[in-house]
Amino acid sequence: MKRFFVIALLMVMVFGMVSISAAKDYQMIVALSEPLDSEQGEGAKEFKRLIEERTDGQIEVKLFPNEQLGKEVDAITAMQMGTVDMGIFGTTIFKQAAPKYNIWSAYYIFNSPEELMYVLNGSIGEEMNQAMIKNKDIRIIGYGLRGPRNLTTNYPVRKPSDVKGLDIRVPLQPIYVESWKALGAQPQTIAYSELYTAIKQGVVDAQENPLANIEASALYEVNDYVNVTEHQRAFYTYAVSQKFFNKLTPKLQGIITKTGKDVTEFHTKLQQSNEAKLRKQLEEKGMEFIEVDQAAFKEALSHIPDRFANKWVPGLYQRIQEKVEEFHAQQN
Repeated sequence: MKRFFVIALLMVMVFGMVSISAAKDYQMIVALSEPLDSEQGEGAKEFKRLIEERTDGQIEVKLFPNEQLGKEVDAITAMQMGTVDMGIFGTTIFKQAAPKYNIWSAYYIFNSPEELMYVLNGSIGEEMNQAMIKNKDIRIIGYGLRGPRNLTTNYPVRKPSDVKGLDIRVPLQPIYVESWKALGAQPQTIAYSELYTAIKQGVVDAQENPLANIEASALYEVNDYVNVTEHQRAFYTYAVSQKFFNKLTPKLQGIITKTGKDVTEFHTKLQQSNEAKLRKQLEEKGMEFIEVDQAAFKEALSHIPDRFANKWVPGLYQRIQEKVEEFHAQQN
């Protein structure tokens, strides 16, 4: 019922805007889960600026931040119906729209953001795009780099054995749970909205998230150390409804596609710039950064992808590793 209400309300909003804005050839309704002053929001604003400039106002981009159009699952459904034209999503979109490519939550697939972006912008990324078009009528036009996930605790962690017995909060995804269990920790799935209180009350002692989340949720008040595990590198996905895309002229389609690529570059530079600022802010608020033996953590978790391989496209993990090797060969 709630989802029906959200979609019905959205249709009223969309048709209302169309009626009062006849001068525009198209209005592009964009769903966001975060505020406009977040990295996601900054990327969305740059996309809006470029599209409206490059189309000479033929496409007016309307941004709806803070889940105004519902949660991601609602926005994806609305994109299939054609009542939302675009969304900027976390990697969980693949769980819903292309589950056979939902590999991105696995730890230590990539050692750098450059490796990640090389794979996403190559043939594997295009395969995902085609799968999403086929499954959900949703087209990928670009990506936005997010900061790597790091472990926060109240004691320094430098090697895998240091987390044995650690009570840690993780998101509700099986691969997260199995990974921390393999390290000897005791993972608990707790809602993100309850994370701060859970650490403060001693329900758990640790958590893992990008620096942006650590700072925004004031986790520096309940944890003392950021252990630089960088165990997962995530990204935003810029996705457009195929129903909307098919309405456009070939010229406008080309502008949408080109702008998706350009905003990927913008978002990547933005995130990398913000990461250094966030570290400084957290250090000023009392957190100490600990350098971790990442190779040892990666080795301790090397068997985990094999446990989940049957859920992915056959050979996907191995092909990603081959693409990473290809990337480094090109750098030499």
